[in-house]
Order: sequence, then structure tokens, then C-alpha cells
Amino acid sequence: MKINVKGKTKKWWTEKMAFSSLGIFFITLLTNEFRHLIGFAKGYAPHNFAFNFGFFIPAMLIAFGLGLFVIGRAIKNWKNWTNKKQKWILIGLSFPAVGFWIFVIFRLFTMNPY
Repeated sequence: MKINVKGKTKKWWTEKMAFSSLGIFFITLLTNEFRHLIGFAKGYAPHNFAFNFGFFIPAMLIAFGLGLFVIGRAIKNWKNWTNKKQKWILIGLSFPAVGFWIFVIFRLFTMNPY
């Protein structure tokens, strides 16, 4: 019996990226909620601007990129990876970050300005 080492390595890295995407997403949201504990005043515009552009947006974009990469890799290797449950778990782990950005973009374009 021959074991495909390259395929196992791809799946291993994909699992790590899925967990990283979910972890970065939740850590970023928790940090956003408790930012007053690290010195950023809630409601004070310069602090909000600095926090959002210095930490929140870059971290969320990294989580989004990892999530897209995981979903793309799972779809690309759908026939090669035989464990169907694991494929759906990988997609489910990376979906919160991707779903957040889909919601934000949808809300941006459908918001009524009046």
C-alpha cells in the first residue's frame, strides 16, 4: 500500500490554516470588545481610527485570506481527500471569517442612506 505523503502534508497545512483563521477571527473580535482594557478609549475617534487601521482590519483580512485559501484548497482537493466529514469541518472552521466579510460587503451595498 502506497501512502501519498504530499497529499497528507497539504491536508495537514490546510487544517492548521483553518484553525488559525478561526483563532485569529475570535481573538480579534474579543480584543475589539475589550479594547478599553489595553488603552483604547471606546467612542474616542482617534483611538478608534488607530485601533481599526493598526490592528482590527489587518487581522481580519489575514483571517479572511486564510479562510478563502482553506475553502479553495478543500474544493480543489475534493476528490483526492476521501474523508468527507473532515472536508466539511475545514470549510466550517474557515467560514466565520469569510462569512463576516460577505456580510460586511453585502451590508455596505444594501444599506439605505436615508
